[in-house]
Amino acid sequence: MRKVAIIVMLVFVSSAVWFGSDYIAVPPQHAEVVMAEKPKKNDIYVYITGAVRKPGLYSFSEAVRVGDAIHNAGDMVLYAGPDGINMAELIHDGMHIHVPYNLEGVPTQSGGDVININQATEAELCTLPGIGPSMAKKIIDYRNEHGAFQSGDDLKKVKGIGTAKFDKIKDKVTA
Repeated sequence: MRKVAIIVMLVFVSSAVWFGSDYIAVPPQHAEVVMAEKPKKNDIYVYITGAVRKPGLYSFSEAVRVGDAIHNAGDMVLYAGPDGINMAELIHDGMHIHVPYNLEGVPTQSGGDVININQATEAELCTLPGIGPSMAKKIIDYRNEHGAFQSGDDLKKVKGIGTAKFDKIKDKVTA
């Protein structure tokens, strides 16, 4: 008789939990209140989607270049197709930047070995064969003065990068 009473009690408790679970409230000490930050008057919001590592909504306190916005989204992923994107364009509030995938060609990056010369820092450029701090600075200065590189071949326009040096790095850079 005692076993029957225990079984009946277990059935009753499990039924109460099963049917009453919609009405169980989370105690306040386990709830977390997150206050939404009020947008600042001059913030620029940009929605970044597609072949980037961290798609989402980004805010900037000032206008930056599309390439910088994509960099904030974790850069492009393998098989990104950035050909139709103007990396040098200034962003504006409400802009949607979509980086398409290119699944028919060669990956634009191979395991992190390829460096985007329009976004690379001096330290990143120094990882390329034959590129030291002074040449990296020349590349950045050229990019800042003339705008984004349209292709890796444009590196030959930088004083000090000839055909031989370019041949060493051409497979390791992208624009």
